[in-house]
Amino acid sequence: MAHVVKSKGLLLGAGFALALGSGVTGPAAADSVDRLIAQAETYMGQIDVAELRQACGGKVRCAAERIAASLGDAARLEPTAQPTTDTIRWVETTASLGAVKDLPNQHRLIELKRFGRKVEPDLRRALELGGAAVVLDLRGNAGGDFGRMLRVASLLIGPRAGAVTLTHRNRQEHLDLPRVPSETRPRRISVLVGPGTASSAEVLAALLRRHAGAEILGTRTAGKDYLLRVIPVDQTMRLLIPAERIEVPGETLAGGLRPDGPVSPGLLAALSP
Repeated sequence: MAHVVKSKGLLLGAGFALALGSGVTGPAAADSVDRLIAQAETYMGQIDVAELRQACGGKVRCAAERIAASLGDAARLEPTAQPTTDTIRWVETTASLGAVKDLPNQHRLIELKRFGRKVEPDLRRALELGGAAVVLDLRGNAGGDFGRMLRVASLLIGPRAGAVTLTHRNRQEHLDLPRVPSETRPRRISVLVGPGTASSAEVLAALLRRHAGAEILGTRTAGKDYLLRVIPVDQTMRLLIPAERIEVPGETLAGGLRPDGPVSPGLLAALSP
């Protein structure tokens, strides 16, 4: 297939999806292919419009498929989920925390499975009931809402200026950990990671090691260190394009976060149900 990208720019990184505007409104609106190209070029550089037009004409789904293919495995087309009552109820009620239990030596295990809508109050309650040290289990956390992750990090660390850097081509944006009310911050944190730890969960682990002196235990993480931007294609499909690279100064996310060591047999035994 001919390349549709003239200059990709910087496209490194992991699975956080940020939406861009509303969906395509139908044939009466402006040319869908032109709109798709204009939005995609914001993140991937100049597109060879002539080649794309020759291959796809006015078929926007075809154009989206070729753009995704030119960017490799990180970009993809996926169906646009139409929220139903059941979907909304699942999002509202699905817990962010899994197992929460006390371990020996005043340690409290907190399994953080996702960054759901109630993650902040749920985690705050778990911390208030715990001891002086926390074992945060991120081994099954595949990432999720980036903003909620930053608030979780602040809940454990406190506010920090410029804790995360987003880089896109020659432009950088520095993000702070916000000021989040917290009555109890653990004095010691151990973070459990593995290949199932991805995206915002990797960033959280890196932030905890960098700013809270946390010990990272387990095996190398997935290595998704970029934001995904979401571009509506039509009423039923959307295009996900890798955009900003995510960096935690002093840590390496590309290729996966390296742990400080394995999980000890004693801790593994204590984690067993």
